[in-house]
Amino acid sequence: MLTERQQDTYDFIVQYIEQYGRSPLLSEVARGIGLTSQGSVHNYIQALVNEGLILRTVGRSRGLQLANEKQKKWSVTLPIMGRIAAGRLIEAVPDEDEIDLGDMFAGKDRFVLKVNGDSMIDKAIMSGDWVVVQSQQTAQHGDIVVALVDGFDATLKTLLINDDQTMTLMPANANYDPVTLPADRISIQGVVVGQLRTYP
Repeated sequence: MLTERQQDTYDFIVQYIEQYGRSPLLSEVARGIGLTSQGSVHNYIQALVNEGLILRTVGRSRGLQLANEKQKKWSVTLPIMGRIAAGRLIEAVPDEDEIDLGDMFAGKDRFVLKVNGDSMIDKAIMSGDWVVVQSQQTAQHGDIVVALVDGFDATLKTLLINDDQTMTLMPANANYDPVTLPADRISIQGVVVGQLRTYP
């Protein structure tokens, strides 16, 4: 049996996910149930985890998931009409095929982030784009990663693994400086595996 506060916390998390399609931050849960202490909210959430009602991914700011929520596989198919020239002109010849965007982007432990900022524009990642990220704690030299610095500041950068036990988070914009830190200060949250962009 849940206490009244634990039930309030669970109800808020369920309603938030239904409304926004993502889990709330601790601060959002606290405001939602009228508390100022995030420590108390953490205790309520841990109780819900212990009861098997929610799952929590450590290290992710929005790492809550309803335990009974089945992973949704969405399927959107569009026809492939052929190839179009981006270099020399070629004839656009229609094909008889289609592409399933669900198969292309969906997958276990994948999530989407909206890009805010222009530090990766030379990698063709613009502010307002959506990046599809494979959740994992390791990455290869040269991968575009979602990284946490000192467990707090999240950033999207190219990862460079150096020989002196440091890592460099390399922007793709000359207006930004690379950041080189001891490897233990950088926590990999995932690797970018896809990108989405819409036009008005």
